[in-house]
Amino acid sequence: MRRGWITAVALVAGLMSSVVLAAEDFMEGVEYTRISKPLRTVDEPGKVEVREYFWYGCPHCFRMEPDVHHWLEGKPKNVNFQMQPAILGANWAQGAQAFYTAALLGVLDKVHPALFNGIHLEGNRNLASDEMAIEGLFEKQGVAPETFRKTWNSFGVQSRVKQAYRMTRQSGIQGVPAVVVAGKYLTDAGSAGSIKKLFQVIEYLVAKEMAAAK
Repeated sequence: MRRGWITAVALVAGLMSSVVLAAEDFMEGVEYTRISKPLRTVDEPGKVEVREYFWYGCPHCFRMEPDVHHWLEGKPKNVNFQMQPAILGANWAQGAQAFYTAALLGVLDKVHPALFNGIHLEGNRNLASDEMAIEGLFEKQGVAPETFRKTWNSFGVQSRVKQAYRMTRQSGIQGVPAVVVAGKYLTDAGSAGSIKKLFQVIEYLVAKEMAAAK
């Protein structure tokens, strides 16, 4: 009986040590970096913000979409996930403008996948940066052209696009897709080693932030 108890204790100790080792595998400066000046986050008590930076014209972002959706289905309950259009080039602003226009019109759930699919499956690259092409896509999703143009040019959308510029610059991202956790930690699939490990790093950073908040 005593031998069995000792064996059980040893097994539990071994499992605990393996968890610790797995956590220690994620090192600052390797799988993730610390942002010098923390970014503002959406304040939701008891939750840690996970913000994905993307661009509709990015093939890597498109390929990662199914992985993101799969992760969201079983994500930790203490995660507040946010999508963030990045602006790293002059022709990226229209993608952010499309995102915020769709969000304000309440059609983001339809427009977001339609833009990705239109660009990367149908080969319509104009959807990444051409206003008229984007307007046509919105119309196919049931948005009247005049409603689209009014919202596209609205103060609400324009101010959000400017904010996207600032957040992209302040985050220090060099490419997309990239993920910022708690406004403090920056990671991506390249740093993590793979898309699968990226989500492990994200969850590690979420747990790290929650532990620090206690």
